[in-house]
Amino acid sequence: MNLHDCLQRAMDFGEIDRARGVALQGQYDQLRTRYETMMGAPEAAARAAADLKEAFRKAKTSRFHKVVNQLQAMRRLRASIEQAPDPAVALRNLLEHSDASGYTGESVRSISEAYEASVNAGLRDALEAVGLNVLGSSRNPVLLRDLIRELHAEASGNAQAKALADAVRSVQQRMRRAFNSYGGDIGEIADYGVPHSHDAGAMRQAGFEAWAAEIEQRLAWDRIVDFNTGQPFAAPGQVPPRAVTVRFLKDVYDGVVTRGWDDRDPSLAVGGNALANQRAERRLLHFRSGSDWIEYNKMFGASDPFSAMMNGLHGLARDVALMRVLGPSPRAGLEYAAQVAKKRAAAIGNQKLEARVDTQSKVAKAMLMHLDGSANVPERAGWASFFSGTRAVLTSIQLGSAVLSSVSDVATITAAAHSVGLSATSVLGRSVQLMASQVTRETAARMGYVAGALADAGGGASRYFGQLFGTGIPARMAGFTLRATGLAFVTDMRKLAWQMEFSGYMAENAGRAFADIDASLRQLFERRGITAADWDLLRDPAFRFREPGGADFVSPIYWLHAQDRIPHVEAEGLAMRLQAAILEELEFAIPTASIEGRALLQGTAAPGSVAGELMRSSMSYKSFSLSLMLNQYRRFASLPTPWDKAKYAAKVSTLLLVTGAMAIQLKELAKGNDPRPMDENKFWLAALFQGGGLGIFGDFFSAETSRVGGGLAETIAGPVVGAAGDLLKPVASNITRAVQGEDTLVGRDVAGLVRRNTPFLSSAWYARTAYSRLVADELQAFLDPEAEVLFRRRMKKMAKDYGTQPWVPQRGTSGSWRLPDFANALGGGP
Repeated sequence: MNLHDCLQRAMDFGEIDRARGVALQGQYDQLRTRYETMMGAPEAAARAAADLKEAFRKAKTSRFHKVVNQLQAMRRLRASIEQAPDPAVALRNLLEHSDASGYTGESVRSISEAYEASVNAGLRDALEAVGLNVLGSSRNPVLLRDLIRELHAEASGNAQAKALADAVRSVQQRMRRAFNSYGGDIGEIADYGVPHSHDAGAMRQAGFEAWAAEIEQRLAWDRIVDFNTGQPFAAPGQVPPRAVTVRFLKDVYDGVVTRGWDDRDPSLAVGGNALANQRAERRLLHFRSGSDWIEYNKMFGASDPFSAMMNGLHGLARDVALMRVLGPSPRAGLEYAAQVAKKRAAAIGNQKLEARVDTQSKVAKAMLMHLDGSANVPERAGWASFFSGTRAVLTSIQLGSAVLSSVSDVATITAAAHSVGLSATSVLGRSVQLMASQVTRETAARMGYVAGALADAGGGASRYFGQLFGTGIPARMAGFTLRATGLAFVTDMRKLAWQMEFSGYMAENAGRAFADIDASLRQLFERRGITAADWDLLRDPAFRFREPGGADFVSPIYWLHAQDRIPHVEAEGLAMRLQAAILEELEFAIPTASIEGRALLQGTAAPGSVAGELMRSSMSYKSFSLSLMLNQYRRFASLPTPWDKAKYAAKVSTLLLVTGAMAIQLKELAKGNDPRPMDENKFWLAALFQGGGLGIFGDFFSAETSRVGGGLAETIAGPVVGAAGDLLKPVASNITRAVQGEDTLVGRDVAGLVRRNTPFLSSAWYARTAYSRLVADELQAFLDPEAEVLFRRRMKKMAKDYGTQPWVPQRGTSGSWRLPDFANALGGGP
């Protein structure tokens, strides 16, 4: 009796579910048929039965490991929710830390960013060698190609590429072990290489047959495991029979182009495979060589090689954080936490708390969808790509002067530093040192603090938008603008300065026992679960980083690799917890677009849908402001006395107001105008909005339109809607004029569109005035006979609305090039 007959007998006697039994019979029959092409029938039957049993043994072990870790996560989640002062707020804090909540557990975002920082530190040499330049391209494309080849065990003959590949492989293995330690099941493959992100659109356009023909011969079938057997599809150097490869590749193709719905039915379940399983499934395809990977990626890849390498590791860091906080099945973990919170609220009979638990549970689930990427799965891929590209182009058009607005960081850095006992002057001074000195930046890198722009294809756009998706021309344009105008560099240096100074501050306290360290630092440790025993490990002089000049630092990432007193897995848990605490305080110092803000403003509407694209347009530039306001309000609320609250509010409001005023004046100078008079209420109202990150709304205190020409409704709707209006209004206006027999203003409107919508040149703070005067003015004068009249009219309106005049005059207006009139800032403008 063979295995097929045994399964049939088990089904007949009710010992096994019939559907399951039939599926197993089908798998056994397929294996036996395949093996009969290589051996006799009896041997094929025995081999098929043995392989199927081995596959089930491995699957059973993997399931046990996952279940144990999920149970451990459930115990942690129950304790976190039951011990939190407010279980409703604790649900949100599982995903993203917020001040004054009393929640002492770990948050996914903080832990994810801590792991990303440690990944970047481990890849420091690779990032400096092949990381992104100002154009968003690799600094050394030839070396990068050799690195990809080496990662796939293809000898490149390049010693530097081989050394870099060893470093990348080491980080890959570290993250693989971390993933598995929290319930995952990624097998070790020495030449795993770089994960591949498929371009579903390109695959769909080519069709299955063309795609399969291209990839079939590029795959290493001896390293691709057949899930039915747990064994490779073929011996080294061989390709399985065509029927086998077609069946396997069709599953892969359908899974990619349907986003997994090919073998999934709609249901009421929470949904999706456990994260622990998904990572293993993503390692489905293995290429014969790095050259094969590169060639395939040119045709069907969704990202360039460098971004594929970094996105793979950063994505794994995010998944490790999700599993560490919520368990191998994060959605199930969050649902369990929500049920614990609901039970606690019901037990105490607090109906208001029950309602808040329901509300915060929905917010937390939306936040999880933004963190795990499911909120960004497009409903219509073509429209999603179009609008994503549009937002990226608008970033290049409109954010070239954002670095001038970032002067408000001085206010938030000062407030955050005072809250934790740091010297704001030292943080700001260190940031200047980092900007000026390559040696200081190298010191930061040796401590484990690496500039994020080296690994960020968005060039820092995530500060205002969250992560930009894609690596095409629009995304590169956005990244180029933010790099070339200095925003990415300035932001990076301020972040490095904060982390270095915080590490130095901890070193200043290192000579004292936990009970004797500064109260603000001890309270921070206690809130983040760092104990006296942990502090004794961290402050050990043998494992602190020391500069050549003698200054020392308690750097969690440096300590992780230097220490040898506890097992690495325990040290990693402590190091990531401390790094997460530092980054949580950094968020108050240098706010970014928060996950909570995205969930509140955008919801979970999918890209490519009408609601999804409207919400994404509306939230552009605003989630950063919401994050800043939420951070400051929650820190204000956490202070113990009304007097403390009043002092903090006065200090932060004054700092933001002053830095907002500075930003306005810097932008006026960049536009070629004199500073605005500061003796008017409308100026200080605009400064208040500017300091809070909503500078575009401040324009409405002086004029009826914003700085980019849109009205209040268009500004609220966001830049995509505003850009559509900017394009459609001239078309409609000229059609109306033509119908009514009036002269059209096509030349004027075309010149205006070019002036306002040229990527980089329209907004780059050091180029916009020259571009406006030397190119846009001349183009308008050529296309519009009334250009000079319009220029004079514009000057009068500027004087009326803003009390200022150009120090770089427009063509046909009175005056000549001169230095800015700084005295105009004192009042009594033109």
